[in-house]
Amino acid sequence: VPFYDRTDLIDETLGTLNTALSLEVLVTIIVVIVMVMQLAGSMIISGVLPLVVLMCFIGMKTFRVDANIVALSGIAIAVGTIVDMGIILTENILRHLRSAAPEESRLAVVQRGATEVSGAVVTAISTTVISFLPVFAMMGAEGKLFRPLAFTKTFALVGSVLVALIIIPALAHVVLRKPGERS
Repeated sequence: VPFYDRTDLIDETLGTLNTALSLEVLVTIIVVIVMVMQLAGSMIISGVLPLVVLMCFIGMKTFRVDANIVALSGIAIAVGTIVDMGIILTENILRHLRSAAPEESRLAVVQRGATEVSGAVVTAISTTVISFLPVFAMMGAEGKLFRPLAFTKTFALVGSVLVALIIIPALAHVVLRKPGERS
């Protein structure tokens, strides 16, 4: 029985997408470093990007979402939002550190900077995740095609908000300093 074997085509396409995803992360890190113009803050933001992508792959494995082209493109689409969460939190923490009184505890300043924008960050991610509910409800061919993208983007967004609210403030407390403060 003759058949058409597309294994090589699929493998090559997934390899191209993985390369494109890696390059997108690298370019995003370079842009963050240039735009934030604060090396320590840029490293915090850029350092959590691979962690969120890893969390997304863990979510895909846990919920048995196949790593097909559409699913992996969900991660690629979410990279900007992942970085946005880090930029919002880090920039606000940096602003609070610059204006903090010298005798004020760095921990209190970082906590104040993080809590000030955490509600807005959670709201922004929640509205995006909720907008995927109709995609999760799709049945048939449409559901089979678009549900993996919705799952991976949701995993990436949830991972980014967890990292933004838990890991970034902790890293900021350890890495970032108030002006004039010795390390």
